[in-house]
Amino acid sequence: MQGLDKTLAQLAGRPALAWVLDAVAAVPEITELVVVASPANHDAASALLRATPLSARSIVCLGGAHRQDSVRAGVERLSAEVELVLIHDAARPLVTPGLLRRGIEAGAAWGAAVAAVPVSDTIKQVDASGQVACTLDRSSLVAAQTPQVFRRDWLEVAYRRWPPDAPPATDEATLVERAGFPVRVFPGSADNLKLTTETDLVVAAALLARRQQGARA
Repeated sequence: MQGLDKTLAQLAGRPALAWVLDAVAAVPEITELVVVASPANHDAASALLRATPLSARSIVCLGGAHRQDSVRAGVERLSAEVELVLIHDAARPLVTPGLLRRGIEAGAAWGAAVAAVPVSDTIKQVDASGQVACTLDRSSLVAAQTPQVFRRDWLEVAYRRWPPDAPPATDEATLVERAGFPVRVFPGSADNLKLTTETDLVVAAALLARRQQGARA
């Protein structure tokens, strides 16, 4: 993204984070919210929260060097009473209240649940030289998204069991899997894309515009 802060990227006239906050605010089952920010975007995130109905039940905290460190910092700021933790990337601004609710229901039922969509491309495994080693059976493959929802006690055990010399995990499901807990998937959404490239900004803006037109229709 050439240095662009994805969480504050403008989409349909609003920062990406603002669209996520709208979805969260529409789910009363979410009793507390921690927004994990960098020092550079802390003030902007705080201002966005103050402009929403979430301000009375939310805080902003600073993250760490890696995603794993940042999410753990956010989990540690939750009240002791919170038993189920929902984690969502602010870089996925098209999340809907319905998808968040599906995650909460799945996490409550199974203890660990991850939004996922079927893989539509043919996936090939290659070696260091670029030669194809094998073609994977995509019927058993899914692409993981967020929200991801976990029992808090499982997540905290997973953090403690992660080897300190291991590379950071790319998502919390990996931590929980490696700790030996079963992780299930629930239906995500193709629209729930992650802002990774400038092209994603264009696509997300178009999808949001279509959503707004449908709401007005």
